[in-house]
Amino acid sequence: MLYITRKEHFSASHILTNKKLTIKKNEKIFGKCNEYHGHNYYLEITVCGKLKKESGYVFDLKLLSKIIQDKIISKVDHKLLNEVDIFKNTIPTTENMAIIFWRILKPELDKYKIKLYSIKIYETEKNIVEYRG
Repeated sequence: MLYITRKEHFSASHILTNKKLTIKKNEKIFGKCNEYHGHNYYLEITVCGKLKKESGYVFDLKLLSKIIQDKIISKVDHKLLNEVDIFKNTIPTTENMAIIFWRILKPELDKYKIKLYSIKIYETEKNIVEYRG
């Protein structure tokens, strides 16, 4: 099995708040993140499969980039994540983003018979979430 990764970037803002909790409880749980703020996110999508003899590729990275752009980046870049449809009724934490992005990308990649291995999101240089389904 070979693993290949495509790295993409987007900028977005959010507020971390749970509408079911009090203002004080939200402030206690989320701290400064309970106010509107933004991030320059880096997204790494790793797929795996066997080398195709005809192309020498596991999967065409240009096609992977297009899928990521069409299905994810176009929906979140320069947006307030709390108002984006894919995060409806979800606190837009980086953990939830990884899970939702997985749910969006997996069926798209299944069409090409390529296995989605992991989604890694860099919220900051020090805060990184990785999800493997």
